Amino acid sequence: MRRLLAGSVAVSALALAGNAQASGECGSTAAGWNAPNGAVVFDRGPGPIRDVLDAVGEYRTHSMLSHGPGAGVTHATMKNPDQTPWPTVCSTPVNSGQLRYGYPGLEQVNQGGIYMYMFGDGSGPDWTGWQQGDPTHAAIIGDSLWYNHPFVSDLSRGDSSQYVDRPVRNGYRVNYSLFQYRDLETAAQIPGDAANNGIVCSTFMAYAHSYAGRGEVTPHTYSHAQIANGSNSLYTGIYNECRSSLGWFQNAALTVACPFSNVCGNAGNQVANCMSANNCESSDGRHWKAVRDDPNATATSISPDRIGGWGVHPINNTVWGPDYTHQLQWNSGGNVYGCWL
Repeated sequence: MRRLLAGSVAVSALALAGNAQASGECGSTAAGWNAPNGAVVFDRGPGPIRDVLDAVGEYRTHSMLSHGPGAGVTHATMKNPDQTPWPTVCSTPVNSGQLRYGYPGLEQVNQGGIYMYMFGDGSGPDWTGWQQGDPTHAAIIGDSLWYNHPFVSDLSRGDSSQYVDRPVRNGYRVNYSLFQYRDLETAAQIPGDAANNGIVCSTFMAYAHSYAGRGEVTPHTYSHAQIANGSNSLYTGIYNECRSSLGWFQNAALTVACPFSNVCGNAGNQVANCMSANNCESSDGRHWKAVRDDPNATATSISPDRIGGWGVHPINNTVWGPDYTHQLQWNSGGNVYGCWL
C-alpha cells in the first residue's frame, strides 16, 4: 500500500502491508511465475513496514504461498485505509476501522491478480525470490491450503465480474492486523486466534505450515531497543511520506484546511499507535511512546526473514528455511486476468 491518505487536502502516506498497491487492482499477465507448489515467495518493497523491519535488521518485507508455476497464490495484505472526511481529517486522518481491520486480509488470487498486486502501480518491489526447501513437504503445504482450507468468495472491488477467494478462520474472514507485528498471539497455531481476527503475511505462512501438519513455527522476541527503533522508524516513515507527498499543498490547501493541526504527525501517531498498542483510533502519540519508553516492553512475532531462516533466525524452523533463495521469474505460459482487491 503506497497511499495511506488521499483526498481534499492531499495527505498521503504509504505501504503499510509491504507491497500493497494504491492502484492496479485488476489486470493481466502474459506469463506466470516459476515458484513451485508450496514455495514461499518473498519480496522487498517500499513503505513503513520496510522502515520497521530495517530498524530491527531484517530485509524481506512480504511473503506469499505459491500454489505452483502459473497457478494461484495465498497471502495476507491490506488496501489503503481511506482518509476521514473534513474536519475530522485534521485530528484523526486515517479511517480507524479500515486501519484496524485491514482489507482484504487473507486472500487467494490468480497470477493476474498477484502480478497487479506486485507491479500494478508501474514500479514493483526492489527484490524478489522464492524458497521451496523439501519439495514433498512444501507441496503438502500448498495443497492443504488450496484444496482443504475453508473459504468464501467475495466480489472484487476492482471488477464486479471477478471474485476473490478469502480463506476463513473459526468461520470468519481473516483481516490484516498491524498489531501482529507487536504480538502474534496464537495466529500461527491451529485453530489460532488473534486481536482483530488478524494476521499478516508471515504469520499466515507460519499458520499454513502448521495447518498442513509440518509443525509449529516458533516466534521470535525482539528486544526493547529493537522495538523502540522500530516505533520511531514507523512514525518517521509515515510522517515523511505524508509531507513529501503533499508537495506545494503543505503550505496551501492543508494549511488552510487544518491551520492548527499537524496532520502528518497525527497520521504517524495513529499508525504507530495501531501497531504498537492496537489503538487505531487515537492520534495521541502518548500511546505508542508509552510502549517505546517502557524498558520492559518487547515484541513477539514471526517475520518474513524468520520464515526463510535468514539473519538471526534458524534455518530449521520451517520447511522452507534450509533452501537458498531462487530467482523469481515470470516465464510460465498463459495469459491470465485477475484481481487482488
